[in-house]
Amino acid sequence: MAHNVIFTGHMIDKPDRKSPRFPPEKELAVQNEIEKRMGVISGQFPDQVRGIASGACGGDIIFHETCQKFNIPSEVYLAMSIQDFKKESVSFAGANWEKRFERLVAQLPAHVLSKTSGLEKSDNVWARTNLWMLDTALRDGGRNMILIALWDGKGGDGDGGTEHMVNLAKKEKA
Repeated sequence: MAHNVIFTGHMIDKPDRKSPRFPPEKELAVQNEIEKRMGVISGQFPDQVRGIASGACGGDIIFHETCQKFNIPSEVYLAMSIQDFKKESVSFAGANWEKRFERLVAQLPAHVLSKTSGLEKSDNVWARTNLWMLDTALRDGGRNMILIALWDGKGGDGDGGTEHMVNLAKKEKA
């Protein structure tokens, strides 16, 4: 039985972000931590792990790259078309992040949220994408789902971010 690992986390901070959450200089530390956690998970469940995450610059891309490093299949879930998502959640961080994103969506299954996804509990595409990823991971009953969150523990910038996903997962666990 597959063990689904959902990743949710902050993007690299935009240059004008007032309250830093994930400054670029923390990238290596974040990468090391995700690798450490995925190493433990893949050791516990060899050949049975699947990664699920979006594709934003920062935590999402690092998670997918880590899955590739550990030969763990992963899937990219996007709230909008690849080009619109790239413009909204990747490009501001620079050409390196754009190349990494483009490489991932070329190599991995990339799913784009449908306007008729059945997850219309929210008009917010980011919240609907969180619901979609969680629904996908819970299809086998939810016993084999792990959530990894790169989160500062503070309130988010809006519905559909890291805090939202953590709260959704807590509700499912209850």
